[in-house]
Amino acid sequence: MQGESMNETIKTQDTLISLKVVAARLGLSTRAVYRLIASGTLPRPIKAGGAVRFFESDITRYFENLQATRR
Repeated sequence: MQGESMNETIKTQDTLISLKVVAARLGLSTRAVYRLIASGTLPRPIKAGGAVRFFESDITRYFENLQATRR
């Protein structure tokens, strides 16, 4: 971390969000989110402490791709 301040490091870290949060943002059930993962539409989550978590940037990128396909 040479030349980087602590604030810059914190800003670049990606937040992990839960399956329920992802489902709520997408307006879907958790089961439907799992279907999107199985089809390759959503990126695979990670397991953190036995819980399913997604990188927030992956979900943001998913929304950006949806918007791009609508244009």
